[in-house]
Amino acid sequence: MHINWVVFGIIMAFILLFLLLCLFRIQRHRRAKCRVRRRSDEDKLRDIDQALAPFGFAYDMRKDIVYSRKDAWQKQFGYGKIYDEMAPVMNMVIHSEPVYFEYEGRRWMIEFWKGQYGITTGAEVGIYVEKEREDEKDPEDVFYQCVSKEEELPITMVLYKNGKCMFRRSRQHWWLTGFSLGEFSWPGELMMEVSLTFPDFAMMEAFLEGCYYAGYQPEDFRIWYKRVSFWLYQPKTRQPSKYGKVFGRYIQWQNHHNCKIYQKVTKDFVRTVDKLDYLMQAYPRIFGIIMKTGRIAWGKKRHELNRKEIKQGL
Repeated sequence: MHINWVVFGIIMAFILLFLLLCLFRIQRHRRAKCRVRRRSDEDKLRDIDQALAPFGFAYDMRKDIVYSRKDAWQKQFGYGKIYDEMAPVMNMVIHSEPVYFEYEGRRWMIEFWKGQYGITTGAEVGIYVEKEREDEKDPEDVFYQCVSKEEELPITMVLYKNGKCMFRRSRQHWWLTGFSLGEFSWPGELMMEVSLTFPDFAMMEAFLEGCYYAGYQPEDFRIWYKRVSFWLYQPKTRQPSKYGKVFGRYIQWQNHHNCKIYQKVTKDFVRTVDKLDYLMQAYPRIFGIIMKTGRIAWGKKRHELNRKEIKQGL
């Protein structure tokens, strides 16, 4: 009888502890919601940008997107085909469209991306150039460097999902991006309109030749003086398939699941700035998911891949 009472006491103690933890959690979430409603947008933006800055990103409240900064530290790293092949490792299921061309004695690559980046739907345009002409190996095997400030181009991109405009960005940049948080998409649902303005006709013609080689036709482009515009829906180039379709569907299942969790725990708020502020206070682990997937966390992975490439002599 004495042992039974001891077991009963232990069970009741665990139940009481569990109830106290639940009560503590409920109270913490209530306080977090109250703080979110009291805090100014300026304070929220400051804290969000402070959290994103080490990753080279910021949040645009007006457009409601996360975007890469011009001074992002990723600029010290370049870009190569291996990064597109490794994208699913960072929960990125995307369409990539690299365009290779030669201009002023160097090989260039302008690449376009759209798809699912972790728990964000987004698009990117990146401009890269070969540092030094060393040999005649295939352009796909070249590891490119980010262009200098003087080589940046005016870029405009508009991302559509099932015909509806998600966001528009326009700026002179080396890596123009935009990511809509909590939105789940398959790459095939997205269409991207891109415009590039070149410094001279020679570079524009070289870029167009690269596009024709990739599979585009002259009628795919609209040209005004030194500005070229086109649509990216289904990429013309062969997509990296290092991990296969099955793994890609599994990653998308994860992304969809994480998007639903994000929407569920932030259902009391409409604006993304409030959702992120609430997550930072009440659900730091979920906020950590945002920081550890997609292009936001890609900088760290790039560094690891660069080290592997050096060891392998790529």
